Amino acid sequence: MFALLNQYSYLLISFLVLMIAFFLIYRTFSLKVAILAIFILLFAVVLFRNSLTTSSNNLTSISDWNSIRDSGSPVLLYLYSDL
Repeated sequence: MFALLNQYSYLLISFLVLMIAFFLIYRTFSLKVAILAIFILLFAVVLFRNSLTTSSNNLTSISDWNSIRDSGSPVLLYLYSDL
């Protein structure tokens, strides 16, 4: 259960914030303003999500690993298993 919550926590929190923002803006202004604000906030959430994620750099050969290891910069090795 905790892995599922952790995996989708950004989506759940974003959805909750968008719904609260929609409700507050709708109660304060008109429906058109609330819908426009939600689209702007949704765009901001997507941009923020894209800025937080990194591209997947899969190593396909031993020579790829050797070139990264010998580059002189720090390397974060993340091992994943489905077991």
